Amino acid sequence: MNENELLEGMRSQIPLRDPDELARAIGWQPEETRRSRRAWRGLLPLSGTAPAGAVRRLIAGAVVTAGLVTAVVIGPSLMAGGMGSVTSYASSAIDIKQENGKWVARIKDPLAEYETYAKAFSAVGLKVQLQLVPVSPSQVGGLVLTKEGGVKPAGTFEGGLEPENCKIGEEGCYLAFRVPVGFEGAVRAQLGRPAEPGESYQSAGRATAEGEMLEGLEVDAHDRTVAEVLDKIHKRGLRVVYQLVKSDPNASVAGHLDGKLGAFSLSYEPVSADAVGSDWLVWAAQPQSEGVIRLVVTPEPLKPVIPGPLTGDGAPGS
Repeated sequence: MNENELLEGMRSQIPLRDPDELARAIGWQPEETRRSRRAWRGLLPLSGTAPAGAVRRLIAGAVVTAGLVTAVVIGPSLMAGGMGSVTSYASSAIDIKQENGKWVARIKDPLAEYETYAKAFSAVGLKVQLQLVPVSPSQVGGLVLTKEGGVKPAGTFEGGLEPENCKIGEEGCYLAFRVPVGFEGAVRAQLGRPAEPGESYQSAGRATAEGEMLEGLEVDAHDRTVAEVLDKIHKRGLRVVYQLVKSDPNASVAGHLDGKLGAFSLSYEPVSADAVGSDWLVWAAQPQSEGVIRLVVTPEPLKPVIPGPLTGDGAPGS
């Protein structure tokens, strides 16, 4: 292959190589577009020869220009005459690169449309649909849902904060998603992000967990009354909504386990504050949205299907 053929092959791999397309992407005006067209034509000639060093400089310049929109790094097999493979991708919303046998995606814009992330994964050859959903503080960075197809290679998908325990919004803190290198199937995943004001949490931890609104309080021991718990919640300036829980052997959500009390079959339904007695018991306290706690309440102690305490495998203890 002569240098002209090599140059033409490299030119075909550069994103946004058409000047009109590049102009539309970064908002140049018509006059600027005409100037860029002349410059672009002079950048990668279709005829004649160029020294190898000049070829390298021209290609590097073209990739930098295209990188105003996105940056894609082509693998070394292209230089050997092969089709090449993309080894990384970068945009204003997401960066993806290979690290230690995994594709690591770092989210820079947690509020971008999921199509933005899907485009990035597709650019590196992955069939990943990643959606970021609002969650309570202790769940930020966690995987809310993963559904996959394909089994090569065997491995797991991971989500988390990077670095661990950082706060989204701080410099250098990212939501990260990891996929095994070589995975050839498809995966759909939801990753927890901080909720916007007024958004309901799609997934929530216990309200008393670290970082949550009732951190440090004991409000869901099943023997606390509504009146007692309300006093503690109101002192933190929080609003309360209610949900009624009942023992129900025919419940669609069955097999609730409690390490102290046993296994329960339960059903849930909304209930207004006016219908809740101050002597009702608080079964659980759950974050609903920023500043709002959902109390799961019952007018009387619930009866377990299998009395506790339970061992680690869910069977009754001795």
